[in-house]
Amino acid sequence: MSQFKRDYALGKQSEIDSLPDFKNIFTSDLNYDPYEYAHFDYYSDTHMIELKTRPRVEVVDDVFNYTTRNGFEMILESLYFDSPKYHYFLKQKKKGCTKDYWIVWKCNGDYYGWNMIADNSHFFIEHQNRDCGKGFKQPRDVFNIKTEYIQKLS
Repeated sequence: MSQFKRDYALGKQSEIDSLPDFKNIFTSDLNYDPYEYAHFDYYSDTHMIELKTRPRVEVVDDVFNYTTRNGFEMILESLYFDSPKYHYFLKQKKKGCTKDYWIVWKCNGDYYGWNMIADNSHFFIEHQNRDCGKGFKQPRDVFNIKTEYIQKLS
């Protein structure tokens, strides 16, 4: 099984396991969207939430520490997500949507989030080439949220 498929399976299971936690953190009427191509993993009348599971990121004293698969340790200054989520957020806000849009990272079992806003001082955009499930690298823009704007949720 490819690394992408292993990571994807881990993420899908994490989405299912995290729903009770998110109902406590955000709202009890939160629903899980199992659709593979959903823009956001959870939704309600007031929230849209995307979960990114990062089991090798541990936060100690507000510092995001990452250990690679090879055991190399580093400090992260940002956490990222794919650009289509941000573009979807902007499109919905332009239509008058009043929901809160969140990107949440599950780091070593704890939740950290960024309440999406249209302020580019919170992030920088990076171009990457990654396997997005098709077995070959594809060009992708990702939004890197500076850790100073990411808040602990649990």
